[in-house]
Amino acid sequence: MRRFLAGCLLAGAAAFAAPPAWAEEVALIVANTQYQNYPDRAVRDDVLGLEPRLRQAGFRTIVVRNLDSGTLAQQMADIAQQLNQADKAIVVLSGYYAFMGHDSWLVTTDANRPNSFTIGRFGLSLGALYNIAAGKQGDMVIAVAAPGNDPNIGWRLGDGFRVGEIPQGVTVITGNASQVTDFVGGPLLVPGLPLAEAAGSSSGGVSVLGYLPASRSFLTAAAPPIIESGAAEYSLWQQSADLNTVAAYERYLRRYPNGRYAAQARARIQDLSLSPADQARLIEEGLNLSRDQRRRLQEYLTVLGFDTHGIDGLFGPNTRSAVQQWQASIGATGTGYLNANQVARIERDGAIRAEQLRREAERRRLEQELRDRQYWDATGSGGSEEGLRTYLNRYPDGLYSDVAKAGLKEIEREKRRQAEEAERLAWDDAVIQGTVQSYQQYLQRYPNGRFADAARARIQALSEPETPPAVVEAAKNQENQMNLDPFRKRLIEAQLAQLNFDPGPVDGQFTEETRRALRKYQRANDMPVTGYVSRDTVVRLLVSAIDR
Repeated sequence: MRRFLAGCLLAGAAAFAAPPAWAEEVALIVANTQYQNYPDRAVRDDVLGLEPRLRQAGFRTIVVRNLDSGTLAQQMADIAQQLNQADKAIVVLSGYYAFMGHDSWLVTTDANRPNSFTIGRFGLSLGALYNIAAGKQGDMVIAVAAPGNDPNIGWRLGDGFRVGEIPQGVTVITGNASQVTDFVGGPLLVPGLPLAEAAGSSSGGVSVLGYLPASRSFLTAAAPPIIESGAAEYSLWQQSADLNTVAAYERYLRRYPNGRYAAQARARIQDLSLSPADQARLIEEGLNLSRDQRRRLQEYLTVLGFDTHGIDGLFGPNTRSAVQQWQASIGATGTGYLNANQVARIERDGAIRAEQLRREAERRRLEQELRDRQYWDATGSGGSEEGLRTYLNRYPDGLYSDVAKAGLKEIEREKRRQAEEAERLAWDDAVIQGTVQSYQQYLQRYPNGRFADAARARIQALSEPETPPAVVEAAKNQENQMNLDPFRKRLIEAQLAQLNFDPGPVDGQFTEETRRALRKYQRANDMPVTGYVSRDTVVRLLVSAIDR
């Protein structure tokens, strides 16, 4: 199956000899610099300078300049077989890239805006290379030199290289051509230098991802000369290294506690003894995530439905639990710690979900405004007290709520002028108290009074609130607990304004205008309508603001 996948997706130079029968070290360099339908790359052919270095290190080199679709189709089986049979292999790619889903392609030089259906004919699949490397478990390295300014390659394809999911045992190196050349031709080729140490010693922006053992090098240091007295030790060490188990290395140490390979044996035991959780923790620590990056991951996890119970940039128990739940949702081991691929996936999926939420909210807002205008035309536009109250009963924060309230206020003012002094005093007392009981007391005295309709409307509003008072109070307490600073309040107001919910001045002060805008936003997003900022509300608004 591995050979079939590689044979279907790999290509090589115009002519190659049949692969040798013995194991050897093979290096493939593909350098695309002259594209027929896209601008020539604005970088030097630095990766081609690797060929003499690789030959000097003992690799048989295959150099492909300007890979086209014909070569891709004709030579794929030969290259796949040679990489599969190699004892060790290095693949170095340079050119323009496109991606879709979890796969990326090095685009051939004769491609002309391929689409998602034809990219396989005009691209060398990184996924196929990953598949071959996964079968070699540490004995194949893939280096991708990407310019970072790929043109618009084709329809429904992303522009540029994406690392994607790196299989276990596979090392991927990324950077520009100079960075990749310096690392592959330098630290990677140092015999006996562990991959993790080589990655740590690199400079200049190259990224080394995936399989990075702390005690295993890509090229093994030459074994010391075997003399008769050391032959037994060397033989036992080779057996231990081939088995690569804790028990095998411990057996070696019991026999040779101070042997020439004792330090390596202890280092490998340490690596093999780490629990999966410790290994996952060390991988995340190696990412050196900043607090802002952690805060953004918390925002995206919350948007994706995995509540971190706060956006503070600190990965505590709640965030770890959210990460575990997210990992389970994608079929990954739920360690609670993230690797580079998972960070990239959360950011990608979170940005997509945030945009979906923004579009859904905008659609609902426009639908609500249309219904609002239609209801106003049917009820309050005539200016009658009954029509105005009917409109406000359905749309207390509607487009015409201010107009309706002003109209009712004028009607009430006129009624006050016409009402007897005793009734005016009774009504004023009911308004001051503002309770169901106070309005009922007014109606008992003046069942047909000038303010009877207003009293009944206010009783209905108090008796049947849109949101239960306990929910509103809980939301208020939650907003107070978040202790939002003026900067974040301004971000919230600015995003409400951007989404056309009219929060008033963007000044970091939550006024009644702001509360009304929040209620409108919450209605548009099918959230509890409280006018206060919950964790869900602030995360949705702030993530949407960042991604626009």
